[in-house]
Amino acid sequence: MITIKEVTTIDEIQIIKKLAHEIFHEIYTPIVNPDYVDYFIQKYQTADTIQTQIKKEHFRYFLLQFNDQNTGYLGVQLVKEKLILSKLYVLQSFRGLKIGKLALEYVYQLASAHRIPTIELMVNQQNKNSLAIYLKNGFQIIDSIVTFSPNGDSSEEYKMQKSI
Repeated sequence: MITIKEVTTIDEIQIIKKLAHEIFHEIYTPIVNPDYVDYFIQKYQTADTIQTQIKKEHFRYFLLQFNDQNTGYLGVQLVKEKLILSKLYVLQSFRGLKIGKLALEYVYQLASAHRIPTIELMVNQQNKNSLAIYLKNGFQIIDSIVTFSPNGDSSEEYKMQKSI
């Protein structure tokens, strides 16, 4: 059974932090410099950063669970006329069980419930599986962006959008 549970406690934020470290290395180390992966985790997925995002930046985080086991997480940010799908990650050993599909449907429900007409996300251009899933689900590429870390590493991403 798949469940989606909103993150409300420090213990749950610690679970997100741990999942982020494992999943980011599974997904991104093969396609970008591992130093950039570590930089990204330190910048965006520490317990303090997640807490700040929730308290001050209109983020909501959710644990994705399969049979009561934490298997991934979802992070969204509500910003004016759009919902930003900031994070949607599932542990490699749990992919293919429709956890991500259910999470994406949940994002659509959140947008509808808040009367937000647009969902926006960023996806690494080398992350072919995620890119294919988003395209299959009606997202369109609207921009190509290169982001840099302080040590000069870069990541090429697509900004994608879907109207609800």
